Order: sequence, then structure tokens, then C-alpha cells
Amino acid sequence: MSEMFQRQRIGQSRKYLTDESKMTGRADNVLLPSTEQELREILRVYSSKGTPVTVAAMRTGVSGGSVPMGGDVLSLERMTGVVGVGRDERGYFLRALPCTTLDEMDRILRRRDFSGLSDVTEGAADALRSEPGTYFYPVDPTETGGSIGGNVATNASGPRTYRYGPTRDWVRRIRVVLADGTFTDVVRGETRAEGRRMSFSAGRNYFSFDIPGYDFNGRVKNSAGPMISEGMDLLDLFIGSEGIFGVISEVDVYLTPRRPLLSVILFFPDDASALEAVKDIRSDDILNPEFLEFMDGRSLDLIRSVKSRDPLSVPIPDLPAGADSALFFDLSMDDMDGKMAKLGEIAGRHGSALSESWCGHEERDQERMRKLRHSIPSVIFEYVASLKGGMPKIHKLGSDMSVPDEAADEMMAFYKERLEQEGLEYCMFGHIGNNHPHVEIILKSMDEFERARSVYEEFARKAIELGGSPSAEHGIGKIKTSYFRMLYGDDGLSEMRRVKAVLDPKGILCPGNILGD
Repeated sequence: MSEMFQRQRIGQSRKYLTDESKMTGRADNVLLPSTEQELREILRVYSSKGTPVTVAAMRTGVSGGSVPMGGDVLSLERMTGVVGVGRDERGYFLRALPCTTLDEMDRILRRRDFSGLSDVTEGAADALRSEPGTYFYPVDPTETGGSIGGNVATNASGPRTYRYGPTRDWVRRIRVVLADGTFTDVVRGETRAEGRRMSFSAGRNYFSFDIPGYDFNGRVKNSAGPMISEGMDLLDLFIGSEGIFGVISEVDVYLTPRRPLLSVILFFPDDASALEAVKDIRSDDILNPEFLEFMDGRSLDLIRSVKSRDPLSVPIPDLPAGADSALFFDLSMDDMDGKMAKLGEIAGRHGSALSESWCGHEERDQERMRKLRHSIPSVIFEYVASLKGGMPKIHKLGSDMSVPDEAADEMMAFYKERLEQEGLEYCMFGHIGNNHPHVEIILKSMDEFERARSVYEEFARKAIELGGSPSAEHGIGKIKTSYFRMLYGDDGLSEMRRVKAVLDPKGILCPGNILGD
């Protein structure tokens, strides 16, 4: 009997063998289901043969999670689109297929175009359309071209995690297809572990197993695997599991009202001044920013250098001459007089001034500020990609560590001390509100690549020592499996493998992710 799904030889289509980490893998075929029925058939067939599949969607991850290490690629790219609108006691939610992008969701919400969508609950689409303002999905993992299924699988987060929390906090329900092709709907609050014992049904199957004995660190920004804890919700076992327990085929995510915002970039004379201003902004009840992003002097110099070679490559105004560090954030536009007075006071205290800053509430101005912030990793990604021809084993190396507030100064000092001791060129930027800046090394050789890997392992150990996470927002994937072991030890790793052995006894799903080889 012929197979009821599409399979293509990968051949020259190398896009299925890599992601934004620039790590490359190997696979024979790509599988392209268009429906959940086809997805279930693929998993049933592959499970019976014991052939591994690596789940992929938009491949925007930077930890190698969708990079195959043998077997075939299971690409969900054809399972896309928002399919429904609902409302419950918490509020409105969208129902979407796994490869629906955040951009696509946002376009629908901005236009209030709910035609063709089903009412998950009666009258929800009309009610949302009649609301006085628009709604949005607030999790902002920077890459809005990423898929909602991939975001759930990695518990993605980003700048707005500072105010709104990570993906996990906004997931109402998922539909997940298990390795043998059976499926289950998992709704927040309906199935919880009894102590450390989790039990649930999927089709005719009944699963019961002990969850790992460690507790997930929810005190800091953290995407190092599922949120394990005594009495945990079954939904949290799949969120952040990076495809090793099942394949997400549908997602419900909550929405929140969109607010008018003022975007601000404050420029400072040095990094130390900007980092001290962070403490004042973070502790102030009047400002309460949506997010709080840092750009160090090296990052600004990188942008200046790129603009000098190609002015159109970064379409922003010239940076102020004395700007050697910057903070970027959004403020709600209520009580603007009070906010600007407080902001001026904090800026002046740390060598900045509102008159030398960028502020704007129009989309054009806000987009320019976002381009400044996002051009930093973009330039680095392109640079690393340019090295692949001569150094095929090289891939992007950027830190993804977070620590508690009280450990922030010590961690920042450690970053700087070790990088300068090693003579490595670097820049720091990103989510300083969560004590989670990205440290990117500007690599020039495989020798530097190996030294950078060693230094990053020191960073991970230091973050854990200080009560933080070695993977704050990008997941573990295949690149950071040693960090997972470092965080939870051999026992935690063995306990997670036992859970996988129950849900995926032939080990076909996303081999290498989180648990390593």
C-alpha cells in the first residue's frame, strides 16, 4: 500500500539541514504533511520502522534543534494558518496550526480579519472584532518570522518577557501527536501530576511515569527544558521539550489588549553608566517599561563601522558622537508628563539627557529604533555565515545566560574579565531587564572558535553557580546539551531519558535534542 504522505529527497535543498545557528546536519528525505492525519500517518510508519525524524518548521532557532543528525526531516511548513478564535474566563485566544508565524497572527489581529475562522467558543470572533481596540500576542521572541509551534516547543521568549513572561505563560492548550501516531489534547489545568507521578491517556494508550526529581528554576528567565516540578501541569511537560516527547499539531494562545507606546533610546557616555541606569529604571514604579534592552559601546561601534561601509545596510540616523552605550525600551503613553520627568531625572543622574535621546510613537520612528537593536545580531549572523566556506564546522556562538538581580553585576564583570583575558573581540547587547544580555564573540578563526566554546562553558557554570540559567531563551537544542547536564546533573539527565523512553520507546523523535546522543 502506498504511503499517504509526501516524501522528497533532500538532494540539493540544503535548507533542511541547518538553522540560524549555522550548524549543519545530514538527512536523506524531507517529509511534508499538510494535515494532522498525514502527520499521524508519518509517525505511525516511522515508529514502526524505528527511523528517526527531526521536526522542523521555520528553522529560525539558534541552538540546532531543527538540524537533523541522520534519518529524515519532518517539516511542518504546510501546516500553517490561524483556524479559530475563542474566549474563556481569562480572555480571548487564537487557535493556530504549528507553522503559523507570529507575523501572520499579528496581521490578522491588526486587521481584525477573522473571516473564515471558526468560533472555538460561541460568538468569540464577533466579540473580538467589536472590541474598541486591537489585541496582540505579547510574547516577542525577536524573530517574528518564527512559528508558534517552534516557540512553544522551545518556550521561546525575548525582550517583552520582562513584562509579559515567556511563551509558557500564554499557552492555553496544545494538541500533540505522540511518536506512535496517537494524539491528545492538553488543556491547561486539566491534567496534573500527583506528586512526582504523571498519568494521562492518548487514544487507546495510557501513559504513567515518574517525572524528574529536580525543580525547574522559574526565578530567572529560563528555557532549559520543560518546567519540571512536583504536581506539574501536563502542558508544561511538552512546552520547552523541543520535540523529544511529541509533535505539536495545534496551539491555543491567549491575547491581551494592544496599548499605545512610546519608544525610547537613551544614549550614555559608557557602559557602566547605562548599567547603573538600568537599576533605577527597573526599580521605578512610574516607568514600568514593556522591555529593557542594552547595547554596549562595542555594539554601537559595530553599527558605525557597518554604516560607514554601506550606509543603506542599517537604515537609521547616525548615532550621536558621544554615544558609547545605550538603553532601548517602550513606555505606555499614560501619565506621560510623570514618565518623562522621571526619565529625565534618571538620565541626568547617569550622564545622559533626553535632548540627546531618540523618542517616537509613530510606527516609522519605532521601526528605526528596532532596526538599530536588531541589526547587531543580524550583522553577526551574516559574518558567521560568511566564514562557513573556509571553516564548515564553525557556527554562531552567543551566550544565553540569565541570573537573578542580585548577581547581575558579578556576572557582567565575569563576562568582561574572561573575554579580555582571552583577547577575544566581542560585543554585548540584549535583554538587560532580565539580566540576560547576549555576549557575542566576533570570531576570526577555528582557534578562536574553540577558545570561545571553552569560555562560554565557563559562563554557563558561573550562571548556574549564581542561581541562574545557562539557556534563558533559545532552548538547549543540540549545541547546548552539555549545559543541560551541567544544570541538572547525570541523575536529572537519566530521569528525563526515562520519560522519553515511555513516550517515545524507539527514540525516533528529534534525536540529539536536549538529551544529547
